[in-house]
Amino acid sequence: MRGVDADDLSQEALLRAIESFSLLREPSALINWLQVVVRRSVIHDAQQVRQNRPLLSGGADPDVLPSLDALPDFQVDVRLLLALLEGLSEEERRCLWLRRGEGWRIDEIARETSLSISTIRRRVRTAERRLMKRIRG
Repeated sequence: MRGVDADDLSQEALLRAIESFSLLREPSALINWLQVVVRRSVIHDAQQVRQNRPLLSGGADPDVLPSLDALPDFQVDVRLLLALLEGLSEEERRCLWLRRGEGWRIDEIARETSLSISTIRRRVRTAERRLMKRIRG
Protein backbone atom coordinates (compact mmCIF):
# COMPACT_ATOMS: atom_id res chain seq x y z
CA MET A 1 0.00 0.00 0.00
CA ARG A 2 1.33 3.37 -0.95
CA GLY A 3 1.78 5.76 1.96
CA VAL A 4 1.66 3.07 4.62
CA ASP A 5 4.53 0.85 5.63
CA ALA A 6 4.78 -2.23 7.84
CA ASP A 7 6.17 -0.30 10.81
CA ASP A 8 3.22 2.10 10.75
CA LEU A 9 0.77 -0.79 10.51
CA SER A 10 2.48 -2.62 13.37
CA GLN A 11 2.43 0.44 15.62
CA GLU A 12 -1.19 1.15 14.79
CA ALA A 13 -2.18 -2.44 15.57
CA LEU A 14 -0.24 -2.36 18.84
CA LEU A 15 -1.97 0.86 19.89
CA ARG A 16 -5.37 -0.60 19.08
CA ALA A 17 -4.51 -3.74 21.07
CA ILE A 18 -3.43 -1.70 24.10
CA GLU A 19 -6.52 0.51 23.89
CA SER A 20 -8.86 -2.48 23.71
CA PHE A 21 -7.01 -4.76 26.14
CA SER A 22 -9.79 -4.35 28.71
CA LEU A 23 -12.11 -6.18 26.27
CA LEU A 24 -10.03 -9.39 26.51
CA ARG A 25 -12.26 -11.77 28.47
CA GLU A 26 -10.16 -14.91 28.46
CA PRO A 27 -6.39 -14.46 29.07
CA SER A 28 -5.69 -17.90 27.60
CA ALA A 29 -7.04 -16.62 24.25
CA LEU A 30 -4.51 -13.77 24.11
CA ILE A 31 -2.82 -14.91 20.88
CA ASN A 32 -6.08 -15.40 19.01
CA TRP A 33 -7.39 -12.09 20.34
CA LEU A 34 -4.24 -10.28 19.17
CA GLN A 35 -4.56 -11.85 15.72
CA VAL A 36 -8.11 -10.54 15.44
CA VAL A 37 -7.07 -7.05 16.59
CA VAL A 38 -4.17 -6.96 14.12
CA ARG A 39 -6.32 -8.27 11.24
CA ARG A 40 -9.03 -5.67 11.92
CA SER A 41 -6.44 -2.93 12.22
CA VAL A 42 -4.84 -3.82 8.89
CA ILE A 43 -8.23 -4.07 7.17
CA HIS A 44 -9.24 -0.69 8.56
CA ASP A 45 -6.01 0.96 7.41
CA ALA A 46 -6.24 -0.69 3.98
CA GLN A 47 -9.78 0.62 3.57
CA GLN A 48 -8.62 4.13 4.47
CA VAL A 49 -5.85 3.97 1.86
CA ARG A 50 -8.24 2.62 -0.79
CA GLN A 51 -10.80 5.33 -0.07
CA ASN A 52 -8.22 8.07 -0.45
CA ARG A 53 -6.50 6.83 -3.62
CA PRO A 54 -7.25 8.56 -6.92
CA LEU A 55 -9.62 6.62 -9.16
CA LEU A 56 -7.55 7.23 -12.28
CA SER A 57 -3.91 6.22 -12.60
CA GLY A 58 -3.01 9.60 -14.03
CA GLY A 59 -5.07 11.59 -11.57
CA ALA A 60 -7.47 14.19 -12.90
CA ASP A 61 -5.03 15.40 -15.57
CA PRO A 62 -5.96 13.88 -18.96
CA ASP A 63 -2.46 14.68 -20.29
CA VAL A 64 -0.98 12.16 -17.84
CA LEU A 65 -1.98 8.88 -19.45
CA PRO A 66 -0.48 5.42 -18.96
CA SER A 67 0.45 5.40 -22.66
CA LEU A 68 2.34 8.30 -24.16
CA ASP A 69 1.47 6.97 -27.63
CA ALA A 70 -2.26 7.62 -27.27
CA LEU A 71 -3.95 8.79 -30.43
CA PRO A 72 -5.38 12.34 -30.46
CA ASP A 73 -8.93 10.98 -30.81
CA PHE A 74 -8.40 8.86 -27.71
CA GLN A 75 -7.15 11.88 -25.78
CA VAL A 76 -10.25 13.83 -26.81
CA ASP A 77 -12.44 10.92 -25.65
CA VAL A 78 -10.63 10.81 -22.30
CA ARG A 79 -11.11 14.56 -21.84
CA LEU A 80 -14.80 14.20 -22.70
CA LEU A 81 -15.20 11.31 -20.28
CA LEU A 82 -13.45 13.24 -17.48
CA ALA A 83 -15.67 16.26 -18.13
CA LEU A 84 -18.76 14.05 -17.95
CA LEU A 85 -17.58 12.41 -14.73
CA GLU A 86 -16.93 15.80 -13.14
CA GLY A 87 -20.67 16.42 -13.37
CA LEU A 88 -21.27 13.64 -10.84
CA SER A 89 -20.94 13.89 -7.10
CA GLU A 90 -17.83 12.29 -5.60
CA GLU A 91 -19.99 9.53 -4.06
CA GLU A 92 -21.70 8.75 -7.36
CA ARG A 93 -18.41 8.83 -9.26
CA ARG A 94 -16.73 6.48 -6.76
CA CYS A 95 -19.58 3.94 -6.79
CA LEU A 96 -19.88 4.08 -10.58
CA TRP A 97 -16.12 3.63 -11.05
CA LEU A 98 -15.88 0.71 -8.64
CA ARG A 99 -18.87 -0.99 -10.27
CA ARG A 100 -18.28 -0.32 -13.97
CA GLY A 101 -14.57 0.57 -14.13
CA GLU A 102 -13.15 -1.91 -11.62
CA GLY A 103 -15.88 -4.53 -12.07
CA TRP A 104 -16.66 -4.90 -8.36
CA ARG A 105 -19.87 -6.55 -7.22
CA ILE A 106 -22.44 -4.43 -5.37
CA ASP A 107 -21.83 -6.27 -2.08
CA GLU A 108 -18.06 -5.64 -2.38
CA ILE A 109 -18.64 -1.93 -2.89
CA ALA A 110 -21.02 -1.87 0.08
CA ARG A 111 -18.39 -3.48 2.31
CA GLU A 112 -15.65 -1.16 1.03
CA THR A 113 -17.65 2.03 1.48
CA SER A 114 -19.67 0.98 4.56
CA LEU A 115 -22.87 1.87 2.71
CA SER A 116 -25.99 -0.22 2.23
CA ILE A 117 -26.50 -2.26 -0.92
CA SER A 118 -29.56 -0.18 -1.81
CA THR A 119 -27.52 3.04 -1.50
CA ILE A 120 -24.84 1.64 -3.82
CA ARG A 121 -27.45 0.57 -6.38
CA ARG A 122 -29.14 3.96 -6.21
CA ARG A 123 -25.85 5.87 -6.66
CA VAL A 124 -24.76 3.74 -9.61
CA ARG A 125 -28.18 4.02 -11.26
CA THR A 126 -28.31 7.81 -10.68
CA ALA A 127 -24.78 8.26 -12.03
CA GLU A 128 -25.58 6.23 -15.15
CA ARG A 129 -28.77 8.22 -15.77
CA ARG A 130 -26.94 11.54 -15.37
CA LEU A 131 -24.18 10.43 -17.73
CA MET A 132 -26.68 9.25 -20.34
CA LYS A 133 -28.60 12.50 -20.08
CA ARG A 134 -25.42 14.56 -20.58
CA ILE A 135 -24.25 12.35 -23.47
CA ARG A 136 -27.58 12.68 -25.28
CA GLY A 137 -27.43 16.43 -24.72
